[in-house]
This record gives sequence, C-alpha cells and structure tokens, in this order.
Amino acid sequence: MTVLLFAAARQAVGSDCLSIQVPAPVTASTALNAIATTCPELRPLLPSCRLVVNHQYVDASTPIPADAELALIPPVSGG
Repeated sequence: MTVLLFAAARQAVGSDCLSIQVPAPVTASTALNAIATTCPELRPLLPSCRLVVNHQYVDASTPIPADAELALIPPVSGG
C-alpha cells in the first residue's frame, strides 16, 4: 500500500510517500504499525498523526480496502 505523507511526516522521511506491506485484513491500526516499522523516523510523530483513508479521517479499528488511498496527516498550525 502507498501512504501519502504531508508536513512534518514528509520532512522526516524526505519523500511525499512511502510503501508499506500489510497482511490482510488491514485496519488503520495495522497500517499505522506498518508505517512505524517501515519508517522508524516517523514513530515520534505517529501518536499525534491522523490516518486518512479515501479522504476520510478514520479511527484505529476502521477496515481499509486493498485499493484505498492512505494519507498520514501530522498536526498542523495556522492562523
């Protein structure tokens, strides 16, 4: 699965996306664990990040279809 990265997550990895391997069935929780395993540099950010699946914020138990678009959204600030 491909995960799009934004803001601090993109900076930490040095790329705008990463590929993860996740055994089926996939949930948001297993995807986040795979992200942490694939890119340990993201571990400090993950507790404050949100996972987006097909343009919707999801909770940890949400099932993820195989063809889903994933995005990791760190906290952002603005004014």
